[in-house]
Amino acid sequence: MTKTVLFQVHWFLGITAGLVLALMGVTGATMSFEDEISEALSPRLYAPGVPSKPDLTPDQLIAKVQADHPGYYISRLDWETSRDRSHMVRLTASEGRGREQGRVDRATGAWLGEPRGMGFFHLMDELHRWLALPGGGGGFGRQITAFSAISLIFFALSGLYLRWPRQALDWRAWFVLDLRKTGRNLWRALHVVIGTWVLLFYLLSALTGLWWSYDWYRQGVIHVLTGKADEEERGSRGKADGIAPRPAIDPAWKAFRQSTGDAYVWVRITQPAPTRPIKTISFDARPEGARHLRQTDRYSYDARTYALKKRDLYDRRPLGTIITQSMYELHRGAFFGIPGRIIMLLTSLTMPLFTVTGFLLYLSRRRRKREARALEAGTAQPVGADGLLIAYASQTGTAEILARNAAQALGHGGVRTQVLPIGKLTPDLLADTRRLIIVASTYGDGEPPDMARGFASRLLRGPAIDLSHIHHGVLAIGDREYPDYCAFGLAVDQWLTGAGATPLFPAIAMGHDDAAAQAAWHQALHDLGAGEGMRGQTAIPFEPWTLVSRTTLNPGSAAQKAYHLRFEPTGDTEARWAAGDIVELQPCNAPEAVDALIAAQAPEGDLIEADAQLREQLADALLPESGAPVSHDMARSLRPLPVREYSAASIMADGTLDLVVRQVQKPDGRLGIGSGWLTAYMPVGGTTIMRVRPNPGFRMEPGFTGPMILIGNGTGIAGLRAHIRAAAHDGRGGHWLFFGERSHAHEAFFDAELTAWLTDGTLACLDRSFSRDADCGAYVQDKLRAAGDMVAEWIDDGATILVCGSLDGMAQGVHDVLADILGHDALERLAEDGRYRRDVY
Repeated sequence: MTKTVLFQVHWFLGITAGLVLALMGVTGATMSFEDEISEALSPRLYAPGVPSKPDLTPDQLIAKVQADHPGYYISRLDWETSRDRSHMVRLTASEGRGREQGRVDRATGAWLGEPRGMGFFHLMDELHRWLALPGGGGGFGRQITAFSAISLIFFALSGLYLRWPRQALDWRAWFVLDLRKTGRNLWRALHVVIGTWVLLFYLLSALTGLWWSYDWYRQGVIHVLTGKADEEERGSRGKADGIAPRPAIDPAWKAFRQSTGDAYVWVRITQPAPTRPIKTISFDARPEGARHLRQTDRYSYDARTYALKKRDLYDRRPLGTIITQSMYELHRGAFFGIPGRIIMLLTSLTMPLFTVTGFLLYLSRRRRKREARALEAGTAQPVGADGLLIAYASQTGTAEILARNAAQALGHGGVRTQVLPIGKLTPDLLADTRRLIIVASTYGDGEPPDMARGFASRLLRGPAIDLSHIHHGVLAIGDREYPDYCAFGLAVDQWLTGAGATPLFPAIAMGHDDAAAQAAWHQALHDLGAGEGMRGQTAIPFEPWTLVSRTTLNPGSAAQKAYHLRFEPTGDTEARWAAGDIVELQPCNAPEAVDALIAAQAPEGDLIEADAQLREQLADALLPESGAPVSHDMARSLRPLPVREYSAASIMADGTLDLVVRQVQKPDGRLGIGSGWLTAYMPVGGTTIMRVRPNPGFRMEPGFTGPMILIGNGTGIAGLRAHIRAAAHDGRGGHWLFFGERSHAHEAFFDAELTAWLTDGTLACLDRSFSRDADCGAYVQDKLRAAGDMVAEWIDDGATILVCGSLDGMAQGVHDVLADILGHDALERLAEDGRYRRDVY
């Protein structure tokens, strides 16, 4: 909640005060080296050469210049001791607010003029201080810049809080800028990383800038740093009747010069308005080699006796006094010498960067929210009475592929179709639909796929609606190994029938390799007008792959062994895949099991002579449990071993198809069908039969550039690794990985890769939990909950959530935590919009 409020205020001030701060930054940078630039433009004005006549005294110089400028008095005289240089004087109108500044000849008092560019710098100064608005320092422009300075303090502190990295002790998370990022990720990186670089300097600029904005602020700072009120404010403000008598400066000047000699290269003499009496004559003198302009010693003389009243040396002042007297030099960085001025110049010039990137992030955020609202509120266009609406509910992509292939087949037969996710079905759309086909898979224990959760809560379990005008058909997809086979699809069919819809064909329940169900589906499509030869998907063939390496990922662990396997295509195998796809394996039996079964056969007849042929038939067949003799005819009738599915752990650019497989051991000691074949029975260099199936439900859309929040445990690192490798290959950084395992000592899967991705910025955050470690003892969902505020912020910024790993425990726990963080409805909308994707098992 705190982060949400701070973020809202941060961006609101950014699109308002940010423009003013950008202007103040540029104008401030322009004036950083004003004196040097002015002298470079008018070198003869500053150093006209050594005059032939002796120097005028201060009183003579002041009298001459004031005589040449009636109505003005010299309020400031900067005396330079080097005789080849002129003096600077500031003339102030005796009445009104007029002011002139220029150089004068030290020997004649002649007015030499102002430097080139003085008008430009004067405009920069007014823009910087009060936006050059009417009223000057007393107008509303001053209030705007003051408010902007306060905003800058808020930006710095709130920005630090909002961007606080998960690896706060890793300096790279704070200061390393990854320029390989693009789009929104690059804008955010520029905003937060460079913002961290300049944070202290912006705080310094803002805190010192307020010195001239508010008298109460200035008095408060003086009191805090010195324990006193402003001496100048407490000083004499008496006003004489008419013109106050002016004491001579020359006697005090003579005493000053005699006591200091050539110790100082520059001396400032200031005078109040003619109506104010002068009790003290002061000289602020700067020695050669001073770090900044206000590094001066002050000599104060009695205006009547010309006796030295006080010698205030810079080096002997308390630090608080030095700071209050050097506020201008702190503001422009000169307090720290030339390096400080250069740094302040550069940081000031970066101010527009934050305005620009802030606006880009704001516009991107608005566009994303607008798109999200359009997706949420948008409905498909009705297909008309003769058309057919096909909706799919898919978890691993099978239902979507079947739905789109059905639309293609129907389209070739001249039927107008429209395909959409089931979450886009609304009562209004259904009211305008006459024919509807739903292809729905069942997930877990009879649950709807993630993308269908919203549909199930809004329509399936919502208020009853009348669908008597609809003719419908349902293809329910499931796995016969689960007790709730096709439960969700059949529940949709019952809902449609209960709402009055008329079946186009009886509901079809289809399992893996279910020839009867496939024939019924093809016939149903044909009856609806599908073109011949275009009724279904062109099957992706199984092809041979060679195992080139097998590495144990958790050596020494007491848990079941996990392996990283790498395969290369064999021969003419041409497979294409993307991050998120599924690898289907046709496993084989353990050679020892096949040999044992053959050895148990009768020793006569052609069985013994045909061992090789029988061994080939039994290699991938579901072996009988009884151990009874098996004939060739019996071997041919045995069901094949079930296909096993694994998440692809690599991308095509890697050159190998990688898997992460945990070796499963049954209570009787036997290994799992798929994992046993891959991790124990199949030799490195051997071949096996596999195919890669597209999984739209866990793929990212083409051209996706947003951030990803990747969450998983155990062998679920496979699918997440593929997505991170794809992002690294494309130069898309700024992602966040949550990963959980047992112990860091044995189960830090792909540790070197993850560390490298964190270093190069592919991963902006890496949160690993090790449940058996004493210093952690947390699960991945616990880490997720602890980062809830930041997760919500990432989702607001357009992040997509990808979950890969075990359904029991992790996936459900993560889902519950996300529902607590974002709300159930919001999580369902993310799933429907493709921003919450899962590959869980």
